[in-house]
Amino acid sequence: MKRLNSIVKYSLLLCLAAATISCDNTRRVEGDEELTANSPNDQDTAVVVRSGESAEQELNEFREWLNRQADKGDTAIRKEWPQMKEDLRQKNAELERSFDSLSAKSKQEYRELQQRYKNWEARQERRQQQPLDRDKVTLWQEQLLREYSNINEISAAQMREAYLTFMGTVRTKRRSWTQDDWDYVDYVYSELNQRRRQLEGNLRVADNLKIRSLQAEYLALEGSADTKDMLQTK
Repeated sequence: MKRLNSIVKYSLLLCLAAATISCDNTRRVEGDEELTANSPNDQDTAVVVRSGESAEQELNEFREWLNRQADKGDTAIRKEWPQMKEDLRQKNAELERSFDSLSAKSKQEYRELQQRYKNWEARQERRQQQPLDRDKVTLWQEQLLREYSNINEISAAQMREAYLTFMGTVRTKRRSWTQDDWDYVDYVYSELNQRRRQLEGNLRVADNLKIRSLQAEYLALEGSADTKDMLQTK
């Protein structure tokens, strides 16, 4: 009889333990359900974040694309001109669709990049209609690059100094240049960039980084000159 009572007590204890575990499991499931109930908002937030990242990435790609176009020489630009315009149309459409996802700073940069492209495009159209004078090109190369004026002979070891020489002249004389002068300066810049691309595999990392910073400075100065000319002609 005592043995039977012990078995009954033991069974009751097991049942109570099982009930307690079941309650704990129920609470955990309910907690999970509460989290699940909130998950749509979490997913919406994730979508917004991803959209913002996507828009910023598109802006980065547009900036890099525009810089690549500015690097090209006149011959390449003439050959690729129709495709460039189509590429721009597509990139603009993509960015306009995600414009609201950009930060305020990125929105401003995007509009500035658009204007910069329009200015650059106007220059290319003008140069295609009225080609540059070869004698003037030679004079401008000598003025801008001095001892590095023979661009095709610049070596990888000289490339950084060639850009420093070019930018030193740009900083000093840019305020007196007309829009026609900038056309020649821009041509010399694109020819220098072409030579850099030919030697890129032989450039030191430090030189390449310095050249990239000088290119960014040039594009900023060129853009401000375009804006100034646009305001003066209104």
